[in-house]
Amino acid sequence: MGLSPRAWGVLSTLVESGPLTQIELASATSTDRTAMTYLLDELEERGLLERRANPADRRSYLIHLTARGNKTQNDVAGQLAEQADFLLQPLSAADRSQLIDALTRIADHWETHAAHSADAERPRSARALQALQHLADATDR
Repeated sequence: MGLSPRAWGVLSTLVESGPLTQIELASATSTDRTAMTYLLDELEERGLLERRANPADRRSYLIHLTARGNKTQNDVAGQLAEQADFLLQPLSAADRSQLIDALTRIADHWETHAAHSADAERPRSARALQALQHLADATDR
């Protein structure tokens, strides 16, 4: 699919949150605003998203996924789930759950630490860890 981790983050955030302004999207993905501009230009050129006038603020645009962007995000999510399943094959369901719990606690600790640090950028949330938990739950069935 040729998506960078940042591009994947943008597509996934838009799937989860719906349309966002460029500033909201940059904040949600911990991406520099200038870097976000270039990334959005690239994704828009590829037909994965589009900028639409923000009815609530004429000075900004809302970033929307296109049908192609939704399909790409869904396809890549499936590929990532397969790769995660392969990576975690040696672990039992209980071990997977324990790993995910430990990683979630680490991510939560980091978010708490960063929230108290004025200079720290807001870290990414534990959404990826939640996805792994869903994968672990699915393999339990």
